[in-house]
Amino acid sequence: MTTKKKIMNLPFIVIAALFLFNPNIAVIDLLPDFIGYILLCVAISRLADVHERVGEAYNAFKKMILIDAGKWIAVFWIFGMTVPSERNTSMLLWTFVFSILEMIFLLPAYNKLFDGITQLGYLYPCQAVFGKREKRSKTDRMRNFTFVFVTVKALLTVLPELSDLTNSTYDETVSGSLNLYRYIGLMRGMAFIPVFVFGMVWLFRIISYFKGIARDSEFTGALALKYDTDVLPRQGVFVRRNFSTFVLIAAVALCLTVDIRIDDNNILPDFIAAALFIVAFAFIGRYNGLKVKDWIFSSVSFTCFSLLASISEYMFFDRYYYGAIIKSDEARYFYMLVVGLNIIKGICLFAVLFDLHKALLRTVKAHTGYVVGMERIGPSEENMIKTLHADLKKNLIYALVSTVLYIASDVCFDIFAPRVDFMGLINIVFALLCIGMYIKAFSEIQHAIDTKYMLE
Repeated sequence: MTTKKKIMNLPFIVIAALFLFNPNIAVIDLLPDFIGYILLCVAISRLADVHERVGEAYNAFKKMILIDAGKWIAVFWIFGMTVPSERNTSMLLWTFVFSILEMIFLLPAYNKLFDGITQLGYLYPCQAVFGKREKRSKTDRMRNFTFVFVTVKALLTVLPELSDLTNSTYDETVSGSLNLYRYIGLMRGMAFIPVFVFGMVWLFRIISYFKGIARDSEFTGALALKYDTDVLPRQGVFVRRNFSTFVLIAAVALCLTVDIRIDDNNILPDFIAAALFIVAFAFIGRYNGLKVKDWIFSSVSFTCFSLLASISEYMFFDRYYYGAIIKSDEARYFYMLVVGLNIIKGICLFAVLFDLHKALLRTVKAHTGYVVGMERIGPSEENMIKTLHADLKKNLIYALVSTVLYIASDVCFDIFAPRVDFMGLINIVFALLCIGMYIKAFSEIQHAIDTKYMLE
């Protein structure tokens, strides 16, 4: 059994670098970094299977996907504010927070990646990893340059936003006061240019570095052989990784179903969650026999009706407000349409999660229970397996029941929100309960899968 693909996907690394080199303007990123991290994880996934240190880097970059994706929530939050001074302060706050998070998580991720490549260079013949090695190896130079680039990018993203500190205390009547925020556009431009230039240099160097490694046929051939002989026969590696990815995507999708409203508009439209559920099904169905026909109808229906519900809700609040329902027949009928679409959307969400429930039951049956590598399975072990399966299924039933409560509270919010102020709080409580129950079920299934394949 041999792999038809190369041990390292160079085109994905090149595209990932294109997404990662560009400067940010505060929290606004025209080429989202999280797409770059996704592509980078795909590109190094086989190297991660071959070497543990690269595997640690792979997991660290997966965390960066979530961190950087959080910028989009921050963008909606910032531009949902109506008071300019609050928007500017929020821009500074979130820019600072995400820059710090990048420094904390991204630098160790790159360090682990280059460490892993260096260690592989010692294990297998590879000139491209070390270069001429006069003082520092080629990999060490690339590591140091990457550290400097990440640091400069983070600092120059934050520095222009600090001018808001002078804006908040500015008073024209005070002699000698200085409002630097008046020059925020110029300051952002001055910060953008050096990061862009630095980023272009980093882009060409990182592509050249990995291109040199990919061209070293002796090195990549030895790694591919190790992958074919040591990794491919171990099904558990792929089952664990796919379920781990599924958990990440499904958890994010569940969080995005929660309505966060600014000026009565939901800043997290559910059709984004619907698209993520489709991706989640693709991952969970890879190793448990789940077919596309088993989930495609519910997922597509949820996508379509969540899109229609979001559009109708936006159009309603663009023209009316809650009080208009009592005063205008047209507004009342329009709002009835909004509620009707939200009810259908809720039914579709339940259908999606019910299909997800069945897919998880397939996974429990196929990939939890006895430990692969154990020679003897006796009656006591069989009873333990039955108990384990019963507990895992019970958690999934609890999660499904919490889904009904969550969707019911969502519908009640739409119906009673014009008259009852605390319906939003009730909806959030049931949403958190539902998400918590699913994460608990996911984590226990993940633990059972890891236990089954721990001896591989």
